[in-house]
Amino acid sequence: MPEGDTIHKLARVLGPALAGAPLESVATRARRGAVLVEHGAMTVRRVSARGKHLLIALEDAAGRAWRLRTHLGMYGTWHQYAPGAVWHKPQHQAWAVLRLADRVLVCFHPRELAWQLLSEGRADPERLDARVGPDLLDATVELDEVVQRIRTNCDPARPILDVLLDQSLAAGIGNIYKSEVLFLQGRYPLTPVGAITDRDLLDIYCDSARLLRRNLKPGPRITRARAETDEYLHVYGRGGQACRTCGTPVERALLGEHLRATYWCPSCQPGNLDRPRDHQ
Repeated sequence: MPEGDTIHKLARVLGPALAGAPLESVATRARRGAVLVEHGAMTVRRVSARGKHLLIALEDAAGRAWRLRTHLGMYGTWHQYAPGAVWHKPQHQAWAVLRLADRVLVCFHPRELAWQLLSEGRADPERLDARVGPDLLDATVELDEVVQRIRTNCDPARPILDVLLDQSLAAGIGNIYKSEVLFLQGRYPLTPVGAITDRDLLDIYCDSARLLRRNLKPGPRITRARAETDEYLHVYGRGGQACRTCGTPVERALLGEHLRATYWCPSCQPGNLDRPRDHQ
């Protein structure tokens, strides 16, 4: 699943290319196996990101406002092609096709796609509001409010790794940042959130927001203060390798509500694991 910075960078790339651009046609697929439905010519009004959702605001010839929302999940991608070029993936995997005079943009097998005529109601915006918490890449985000949101909505026994991945609490942290920020904070991944003080919880989210903002620039994702070539991360993807800080082998296990791969240093992030470890 892409981190929040990936979607914001995608919006930054697509925004200048699409904002105000006339689309010769727009087509979307409502679900897997459904046919692509043509919606006619449109004009792009704005491209933005909210957490892991890419939002494209459009207007049709009658002046009606539409919105295309995509969540890429683990396997979704946006591709750009010249008109008439052969696509790298089969057409039945395309869920959205935006055709301009000089290019074609295609979204392949996203986790989720919503196409809505906004003037007919706010069902989808309201659903998004309920599912997506404050965006950590929003310049106006109040991290103290994120901490209070967690205290109000979370069982104190819930592990911190699951809290960080819960996009309804704060949007943007993915599996990479989860492991990296917990390492930077010296926090064992299965620590109950109730055992973490408000001050320390705020520090975790401050670090998360800092790393997300740092990685909005082009190039590889980097979480280390000074990173050598191909050594950009502290622990993620480094199971069994020496911790860059203390030399202890980095641990890897499938942890949390969704059994996501989690990496940590048992010396820098002490704690007890009550299940078998996986060094793959």
